[in-house]
Amino acid sequence: MPSAEIRGAGMNENNNSPGGEIDERKRKRMISNRESARRSRMRKQQHLDDLIKRRSELEKQRIEIKRRIDVYQKLWEATVSENNALEALKAEMIKELESSKSRVCDFRAMERFETNFSGNRMLKPLMDVTGSRDSVLQPWQIGRSSQPIAATMFQF
Repeated sequence: MPSAEIRGAGMNENNNSPGGEIDERKRKRMISNRESARRSRMRKQQHLDDLIKRRSELEKQRIEIKRRIDVYQKLWEATVSENNALEALKAEMIKELESSKSRVCDFRAMERFETNFSGNRMLKPLMDVTGSRDSVLQPWQIGRSSQPIAATMFQF
C-alpha cells in the first residue's frame, strides 16, 4: 500500500499524469463554479436592489395617491355640505314662495272688496287685462264701444 500512495502522490505532482489532469480540471471547474456563483450572487443582489428601489417608488406613489384621495375626499365632503345647504335653502325658498303665493291670492281676494258709504264691504267687479271692468259684471255696457262708429253708407 505504501507504494500505491507514493505512486499516487507522484502522479499528482506531475501534470502530465492522469491524476494531474483530473486535479487541473477540478481546479478549473472549481474556479468556474466560484465565478458562476459570484455572478449569480451579483445578479441576485442587483435584483434585490431593483426590488428595493421599486418598493421605494411604489411607496412614494402610494403616499401621493393617498394624499390625492384625502384632497378629493375633503372636496367631496365640502360639495356634499354645500349641496345640503343649497337643498335646505331651496326648500326654504319654495316654502316662502308658496306662502307669498298664498298672501298674493289673499290680497287679490281682499282687493276685490270695496267699502261703500255705509261701511259695508261689497265685491268689486273684476278687471280684465286692459284695465276695463269686466262686461259680465257690467251688462249695461255691453254693446258700447269706446271707438266712434264711422257712418260711411248713409250720409245726407
